[in-house]
Amino acid sequence: MTNPFLASMNKRSTKDLKQVIAESQKYTAEAIEAAMAVLKERQIEVEVPVGATQPAGEQKTGRKKKRFRFLRHYVRFILHPDIHAIDAGLAGKAMIALRFYAVSILMYLPVVYLLPLLAKIPEVSFPTSKPLFSSENMNQVDLIMFVILMPPLVGLVEEFAFRLFLGRFNKRYANISVSMICSYFIINTFARLLYPNYFEGIGITGQLLFTFIMLGAFSAIIYIPLSNSPTVTKFLENIWQTDFKRIFYLSAIIFAVSHLRNYSWEPQSFILLPVVLFPYFNYAFLFSLLRIRLGMMYAIGIHAIVDLIAVLIFVSKMS
Repeated sequence: MTNPFLASMNKRSTKDLKQVIAESQKYTAEAIEAAMAVLKERQIEVEVPVGATQPAGEQKTGRKKKRFRFLRHYVRFILHPDIHAIDAGLAGKAMIALRFYAVSILMYLPVVYLLPLLAKIPEVSFPTSKPLFSSENMNQVDLIMFVILMPPLVGLVEEFAFRLFLGRFNKRYANISVSMICSYFIINTFARLLYPNYFEGIGITGQLLFTFIMLGAFSAIIYIPLSNSPTVTKFLENIWQTDFKRIFYLSAIIFAVSHLRNYSWEPQSFILLPVVLFPYFNYAFLFSLLRIRLGMMYAIGIHAIVDLIAVLIFVSKMS
């Protein structure tokens, strides 16, 4: 028979589960068993050696299981997202973040092998990448400022917009994320369509600062009425309590779709839409996992590393 306490224990935080186990005299045996099962399912060991007293066969099996634990956890999180955090200390969390980043790179490898095969199909036209910023009249200082400012600022803004609200419902976080997502699309869609040349002549540093100032201004304008609306707050809280999985996937979809503007599309290019979107979905799931399991700092940090690599590639192509 299925343990009747599994569903309720699965909704509890890791801290609560540990408290249930510690205060076992207050709970039934089935409740304790359910808490231990859920806690074991969530657990990720950063450095847990295989016991020396185990038989050799069991040691080998344990090593095989541990070898793929991050990959299994990554896939399981994508299929069944939850809001539970991991408590592993600063160094432990940093190691976990880097390992999950490595797993996300492995997930992208099939696409890397698929691209040369697709390139051989004459009917397929690859979308071309648009330049991140106008490079006219760019000097050495602009390039240095671009490399220094772009990765952390973009990582900070996109994580606050698309993933700050992930986890247990928090009114302030939800309003901040909704405000920033709306502002993000206003600036990157309507402003660029109505004023396509509004960046000309102000340089990369000016482009970055102007964009983030406008983003902050629009976000503040949208945030004020949102935060003062009990109807909106109740609506958002109800969604969080009943449909967090949909919120999780919607966040990933919006994040991925928002990057389509980075490419120039032709009719023959749209057949490659899943291939182009795959890395953005992969990163969305990675950053979401880091934000929920480890905290915003680790999601922003890994996001900045990813963007730094992209920026260095962009700068190298200019030279």
